[in-house]
Amino acid sequence: MKMVLRSLICVLFLFTVSTLVQAQKYGHINLGNLLTKMPEVNKGTVTLEQYQKQLFAELEQKVTEWEGRYKALEAKVNEMPPNEVKVQEQKLIEEQQKLRQEEQLITLKVNQKRSEIMGPILQKVQTAVNAVGEEKGYTMIFDTSIPNAMLYVNESDDLTQVILTKLGI
Repeated sequence: MKMVLRSLICVLFLFTVSTLVQAQKYGHINLGNLLTKMPEVNKGTVTLEQYQKQLFAELEQKVTEWEGRYKALEAKVNEMPPNEVKVQEQKLIEEQQKLRQEEQLITLKVNQKRSEIMGPILQKVQTAVNAVGEEKGYTMIFDTSIPNAMLYVNESDDLTQVILTKLGI
């Protein structure tokens, strides 16, 4: 009797688990492709490129000036006393280090600007994905733009167009 009861419980458990697994609904989007279709991403990209060009133009001017001072020192090196050459070389080395630091700072500023621009856009997309997931009853929605993140999915719906519609695009 206990054996029959255990078997019955096991069968009921397996039936319940398989029903729950089958009831799950999966979808996917390619976030990269979705973002390219959003006008605010294109506007943000233009803004970011202009900002980056402006910062690097100022740096390039400083580098050009530094190169001019370096070439001038190179031309006068034979006419100057050795200790004066060392002093001038040291100044150029310090300037070069400052230019490298400035380049790193510019890269940091550009990354911060990118976050400022893309943050609200990504939040808007996340809100739309969450809304579609809840409205359509999805258990999980995957991003297929990440390589090797998903090896196999059976019966997954492509929700890209639904998300774009939700975003008004």
